[in-house]
Amino acid sequence: MSLLKQGGFFIYPILICSVLLVAIIADRLLVFANLMKTPLIRYDDPERTVQLLRQRLIGLHTILVIAPMLGLIGTIAGLMKSFRLLGESAGSYQPQVISLGVSEALITTATGLIVAVIGTISYNYFTARLDGYVMEYNNALAHANRGDADHE
Repeated sequence: MSLLKQGGFFIYPILICSVLLVAIIADRLLVFANLMKTPLIRYDDPERTVQLLRQRLIGLHTILVIAPMLGLIGTIAGLMKSFRLLGESAGSYQPQVISLGVSEALITTATGLIVAVIGTISYNYFTARLDGYVMEYNNALAHANRGDADHE
């Protein structure tokens, strides 16, 4: 809980992003595991299946983009706090007070980057799996169409 207090206001939107990130990753893992058991060519409506697999990937991408931005905004807020405190205590310099703003800046930056890294790895994993799944479908269609052409 101490890091939440030390992280300042912007740690909370980053925390919300991290919770959403975990929820989306868990959801996508379940959906991908269930739907990809069956080759796409065997589904009656393959477009709908791909649509189900693509769901929430935009949300995942959005989180991985905004988390480091929120961290940077937190960095700016923390540094502004440090400089304000430095200006207010110019006559009686207190490094421990100023270090609180720097600490806030570093905590939000690190947290935003951690969320973004996990999000990027997850997004790339899901999109690569989906691309491979669709490629297998396209290859199966091409093979089936060549087989039909051979019988004519």
